[in-house]
Amino acid sequence: MGWLQLARKDFTDARRERQLYYLLGLLGVVGLAIGYFIGETPDIASEGTTAFGLLSVFGFLAPIVALTISQADVVGKRTTGELSVLLTLPFSRRSIVAGSYAGRMAVMTVVLLPAFVFAPLVAAFRGVPIDPVVLAGSFLVIWGLSLIFTAIALGISTFTKSTTVSAGGSFGIFLLFVMNLWVAIPTGIRFVLNGLSLPTGPQPEWVSIFGQLSPFAGLRNLAHPVLPDLVAGFPLAPGRIGESLPWYQEPVFAGIVVLAWIVLPLAIGYYRFQTTDL
Repeated sequence: MGWLQLARKDFTDARRERQLYYLLGLLGVVGLAIGYFIGETPDIASEGTTAFGLLSVFGFLAPIVALTISQADVVGKRTTGELSVLLTLPFSRRSIVAGSYAGRMAVMTVVLLPAFVFAPLVAAFRGVPIDPVVLAGSFLVIWGLSLIFTAIALGISTFTKSTTVSAGGSFGIFLLFVMNLWVAIPTGIRFVLNGLSLPTGPQPEWVSIFGQLSPFAGLRNLAHPVLPDLVAGFPLAPGRIGESLPWYQEPVFAGIVVLAWIVLPLAIGYYRFQTTDL
C-alpha cells in the first residue's frame, strides 16, 4: 500500500503549502457567484439550470486547475531530489505515479465539492428549483474531466526531466482542448492535402470521428444516455448529438475514448519514468 502513503503525503503537501486552501476559496467563490446570478431570475430558471451553469463554468475551470496543480508534481520532486529520497525508501516508481495521481485527484475532489454545494444552496435560497440527481450528474461529469486532465498532466510530468517542458506541454494541452484547437487540426490537414487551399465539398466522415476523440466529446457522449438534457450543450465538446447516433458517438466507443485519455498518458509517462535515470 505504498501508493496510499504517497497519496496522503501528496494531499498533505497541498494543504501545508496552502495550495488546497487557495483553491477552496477561489472555487468556492465561483460557486457562490453562479448560485447568485442564477438566482437573479428564479422565474425562468428550471430544475437543471444550476447544474448546467456549474457544468458550463467548471467544464472550463476544472481542466485548468487539474493541469496547473499536476504538471509539476513528479518532475518537481525529481528536480529537488525528493524522488531520490523516496526511492531509497520502500517505494517503487509505480507507487510514486499511482500515489501522485490519487493525491492530486483527492485535492481536485475536495476543491470542487464546495462549489457544487454553495451554488445550489444560494440558488435555492433565492427561489430556484434544484434537481439533486442532475446536480450530482453535473459533478460526476466535471470529476471525470478532472480524472482525464490530471492523468494527462501527470503523464507529461513523469515523462520529462524538465519542469519547463512539463509546463509547456500542459499549456499545449490547454490550448488543444480547453481553447478547442483540436477541431482545427482536421481543417489544417485538409488544407495541406488540398494544395494549401481551403477544402470544398462535403466534410469527410473521418473529420467527425476525429472530433469525437476529444476528451470533452467522449465524456459528453458517455453521459448522454443518462443525462441527455444536461450534456446536450456540453461546452467545448465538438459536434452535436442527433436522434440517430453514429457508431463513434455510441456510449461504448465514448467509454473507450475516456479510458484511453486516462490510461495512455499515465502508461506512457510511467514507461519513460521507469526506463530513465533520475
